[in-house]
Parts: sequence; C-alpha cells; structure tokens
Amino acid sequence: MTEKKKIMFIGAHNDDCEYGTGGIAALLAQQGHELLFLNVACKRYSERTPERLKIEDEMERRAAEILGATKKIVGDRSSKAYYRTPENTEIIMNEIVAFKPDIVFMHWPKDNHVEHIAVSKCTLDALCLAAVRRAVPNETYAFEAGPDQSVQFFHPDIYIDITSVAEKVEQSLKTFDMEHANGEGLWREKDVCARFRGHVVGVKYAEALKIIKFPTGFENNELLLPKLLKGKFAWHNVGMYPWGRQYFL
Repeated sequence: MTEKKKIMFIGAHNDDCEYGTGGIAALLAQQGHELLFLNVACKRYSERTPERLKIEDEMERRAAEILGATKKIVGDRSSKAYYRTPENTEIIMNEIVAFKPDIVFMHWPKDNHVEHIAVSKCTLDALCLAAVRRAVPNETYAFEAGPDQSVQFFHPDIYIDITSVAEKVEQSLKTFDMEHANGEGLWREKDVCARFRGHVVGVKYAEALKIIKFPTGFENNELLLPKLLKGKFAWHNVGMYPWGRQYFL
C-alpha cells in the first residue's frame, strides 16, 4: 500500500488549482493522499450580498471537494491587487510550515497575469523561508495557467495522463458560476489545453508540469510523483524532438 502523502497546491485565485492541476489532484486523491488547495489572491471585485457570498463560498468548497481536496483561502480579499510583499510571503510560509507538504504545486512565474506572477514569486520565497523552519517538501512543481496567461511561456518537463479523471475536472470547473470564473468557459478552455498536452504525449487528456525543486541529498533522493502516479507519468521527450533542443535554437 502506498504511504499517504500531504500535497499542497498553491494558486492565486479560487479556480487556479482546479484548472491547472485538477486532474493530478483527482488522481492523487484516489490513492487517499491529503490534498490542500491554498488560494492566496482570491479577490471579489464587486459588491456581494451576504447571501451571494455564502453561495460563492460553497462553490469554492465544492469545486475542490469534487477533486478530493480541501480548500483554504487566506490573505487579503479586498479590492487591491496582490503583490510580492513580505506580508504575503509570510502568509504562504506559515501555511507551508503548518501543513508540512511532501509535494508542492505552484504557479509558473512567467505569466501574463500580474497576480499569478506575484503569487509564484511569493511562493518561491516562502519555500525558502519554510525550509529554515524545517518544512521542506521532497519536490516542487509549477503548473500552467490559461493560453493567454502562462501557456505561451511554458515548456513542460513532465506530462500526467488525466484521461481517466477528466470528467471530475469538468464537473469541478463547471461548479464555478461567478464573476471572472465562468464554469462553462473554464471547461471549454481546459478541454482544449488538456487535449493539446495529451496529443503531444499520446493520450486523450494531459496536464503539464515544470520541476521547481528536486529532492535533496544522496539517499532517498528520488521524485515521489512518478512513483505515486506510475503509468500516468511521462517525461517530455517527443521522438525526434528531444527536450534539450530548446537550449540550442
């Protein structure tokens, strides 16, 4: 039996973890691992009635629950933008220290969305500071956001076959029905992007990752994710187009 792991997904907005890593989360949840979706820039820019806020809180909770994760929203939810500040970094650091994840998933830092960039950089800083407090994940990965956000800057290291759980991802994304998070639109876009990544690696649907942190040391230094998702994990090497060519073009 696989040893249960603690896995943290850090996203800016209320739908980022579900969109970027929903399939990966669902696969890991099927094995009984403890999953936490942490949203740190989950703003609501227009006025909401208490009744509407309650509905949206339930949407957020339910979207994560469908994938087998717990949702936690921290940080400032006012009308100002999320920036790379010591205060925001400390919030993420404290969550990492409290949860002590074995694996972390985060935003790719090159992105057209200003808050995705800020959250990514705060997360990188928080991971450094958390390590001083002896909270060191075995490995950290970056996921991609939408085609107008990070996809155009994203050259994957890894693909995960999410075909078997695509319906769960669709159900999760369609749970959102709020400003800046339209469920039908989210799924249409995810469907296209996941099919594209799947096409490259020879499956119907896939999610792509970049490695941010490798395991540390000379012993017990292997990646956990290939072991946990055996049969779903593939390196980015496509026949006659090896990954390393990008460095010499």
